Amino acid sequence: MQSFSFYHIFSSHMVLQRERPIVFSGKGEPGKKFSVTFADKTKKGTVDEDGEWSITFPFMNAGGPYSLSAGYDGAKPSVKFDDILIGEVWMCTGQSNMEMPVYSENPFWQTLNAKQELKKAKHPNIRLFNSFQTRRLAPEGPLEDENPDNPGWLPCDAKTVADFSACGYFFGRKLNEDLNIPIGLINTAWGGTRVEAWISDQALYFNGWELKKQDPKQKQSWKEIYNSNECKPLREWLVQFDKLGKVPAKWLAENFDDSAWTETTAAFVSLDIVGRYVTRFHFKLPARFAGKELVMNLGIVNDVDKAYINGKLVGSTGCDTEVYWSNMRSYTIPEGVTHAGDNVVAVVADNHYMVGGANYMDFSITFGKTTIKGITGLRFTRLFALPNDFPIRPNPPQTGDDMSSPTSPNYPSTLFNALLNPWFRYAVRGVIWYQGCTNAGQFTYYPLHKLFIEELRDRWNDDAMPFLLVQLAAFHQHTPDHPVKSEDIDALPFPEFSAYGLTREIQAELAKDMENVGMITAFDCGDPSDIHPRDKQTVGLRLALKAEDMLHWISRSCDGPVFRRMSIEGPNVILYFDNVGKGLKTTDGKPPKAFVIGGENGSLFKANARIEYDTVIVSSPAVSLPQRVRYAFTGFCTVNLVNSDGFPAIPFRTDKPDYFMMF
Repeated sequence: MQSFSFYHIFSSHMVLQRERPIVFSGKGEPGKKFSVTFADKTKKGTVDEDGEWSITFPFMNAGGPYSLSAGYDGAKPSVKFDDILIGEVWMCTGQSNMEMPVYSENPFWQTLNAKQELKKAKHPNIRLFNSFQTRRLAPEGPLEDENPDNPGWLPCDAKTVADFSACGYFFGRKLNEDLNIPIGLINTAWGGTRVEAWISDQALYFNGWELKKQDPKQKQSWKEIYNSNECKPLREWLVQFDKLGKVPAKWLAENFDDSAWTETTAAFVSLDIVGRYVTRFHFKLPARFAGKELVMNLGIVNDVDKAYINGKLVGSTGCDTEVYWSNMRSYTIPEGVTHAGDNVVAVVADNHYMVGGANYMDFSITFGKTTIKGITGLRFTRLFALPNDFPIRPNPPQTGDDMSSPTSPNYPSTLFNALLNPWFRYAVRGVIWYQGCTNAGQFTYYPLHKLFIEELRDRWNDDAMPFLLVQLAAFHQHTPDHPVKSEDIDALPFPEFSAYGLTREIQAELAKDMENVGMITAFDCGDPSDIHPRDKQTVGLRLALKAEDMLHWISRSCDGPVFRRMSIEGPNVILYFDNVGKGLKTTDGKPPKAFVIGGENGSLFKANARIEYDTVIVSSPAVSLPQRVRYAFTGFCTVNLVNSDGFPAIPFRTDKPDYFMMF
C-alpha cells in the first residue's frame, strides 16, 4: 500500500497564512479514504485517481502552537506535525543579494556585524524554510515537490538563521517585532539569475516571448575558446592554483579515517572561502548492483571537481566544460569499482571565485530504471585557502548568452520549475524580491518583470498579492578584495546610458504602474567595489516598513522623495518632489550631491544644487539653456538627499521614456 504523505513544504514548526483558507495536500493510494486533524478539528477526504489529495480548513487568526495528525481511515495516523503557528508568510526570492546569508566564513558574503546578529537571533515565533540547500535545475519541467531531504520549517535561532537570507531575516524580524504575530519566511533565491529563469514556459509562450534556448550556430565551441589564446591567462592561473596544495592520496582512499573533519547533516557544503575542499560521504549498494557499470548523479559543485569512489577517479568537471559552475554532475562508474554494502565517495572541489557550494542532496546511483538514494557520514575539510596576495581568477570563456544552456540556472523557466512551482499550493501573504543585476541595461526587463509579477499572482490565485521590490544598490565594479575609493568614482562623469540606472528606473516604474507593488531603494547602501553590499539590515527594515504601510496601515513614513515634475527658469531647473515629509534635507548638511544637468542633446555636467523648501534648484555655468536633469542615474555615486524622516531620494532622470506607451 502506498503510504499517506504530505508534500515536503508542510512540516512541524511551519507557519500558515492567517485569514486565508488553510489547504493541506500530499500523496496517497488512489481511492483511499483519509482524515486530517488540525487544531482539534477533523476533515475527511479521498485520495484522487492520480494519487493526490488535498483538504481545506477554514481560515484562522494568528496564534498557536497547534498540532496535526493524519492518515488513512481505520489506521493509526501516519503523519504527525507539531508546533504549527498561524501568522504571516512571505516568499524571499531573487538573486545573490537576497541569497546572501546572515553569516558565513567569507567576510564579503555576510551581513554587517554578522556574529553579533547571530547572538540575538533567537526568535521562536519566526520560522524559516531555506530552499537554498535544495536548489535544483529542472529544464525538463516543473517540480511538484521540495527535496525530501530538506529539514523543512525550522524555528529561527543562531544556527538556522546563519545560512538564511539576511534581507529576508531582517524583514521578518521587524514584522515580528511590530505586528507581534508569527512570521514564516521562505528563501528561494539564486545568485546571478535573470528574470526569464523565474517565469514559466507557458507564460513566456502565451505572451509572445520566443526566447532562444539553443544556439546551434555558435562559431566556436566552449572548449575551442578555452584552448585559445583568449583563455591563456585563465589556464595559467589554474596551474598556479593547483600548486597551492595537492590532495593526499590517503584522503581519497576508502579506509581513510576522516573523523577529525567537519561533519554536516545538511548534505550541502558551503565553500565560502576561495580554495580547495575535500568532501567524503558513504552510500550503500545492494549486492545485485555491486561491481556493475553504474551512473552517479552527484549534484552541483561550484566551481570544478574530481569525484572518486573507493579511491578511484570516476569523473571530473573543469573549466573546459560549458557552464561548469552550475552543471549537474553525472559520472559513469566503471565496472569493478563498487562493491556490496558500504561505498565511499570523495570529492575534491575547487572554489575559484568568492562564494561556492557543493550540493549533494540530489545524490543518486542509477542502474537501468533503478535509482538508489541516500548518503551518510558527510564530512569535509579545506585543504587550502587562497592567499591574500594571489591574483584574482581571470574570467572564464564566454560563448554567448548562458540562457542557451539547459544546465544553466538562467535557462528560461528553470527556477520557476525548480524553486517556485512547489510552493503555489502553500498560501503566502506576499513576495519580497531583490533581483535585476543580471538583467541590467535591458529595456525588455520592464515587460518581463511585469509578466513575472502577474504570473505569481495568478499561480497563487491572488490578483492583489503584495510584491515588494528592492531597487538595486549603488555599484561600480566587483573587486571586493581590491576596493576603490568612493571619491574616485564620484569624480567620473555620468554616462549618457547607464545599465544600472535603467534597471532602477524600470523598478521604480513598475511600482508606479502596478497596484500593490511597492519599492524601496538600496542605492545609499551600496559599495562601489562589491556587488553584495553588507548592510542588509537597512534593506530588511525598509522592506518591512513598506509592507506595514501597504498592508497593516501603520502610520509612519516609509518612502523617500520621489521626483514629480520640473520647471525651467532661465539657467535654473526647479525640481519638485513627493514624499518630502516636513521638508528636504541632506544627511551631512552639505548641498545635495549626485545631480547632473544638460541641454536637449550633448554632455551632462555636474550641477550645483541647493534645497529651497520642498524643492531642489540645480544649475551649471556650463549649461545656459538646461533641458534635462538626472539624479544618481549611474552605477555608483555618493548621495545625501533625504526627506525629513531620513529616507533617501529615489534616483531619476527627467528625460525618462514612457514605459506604458513603449510596451
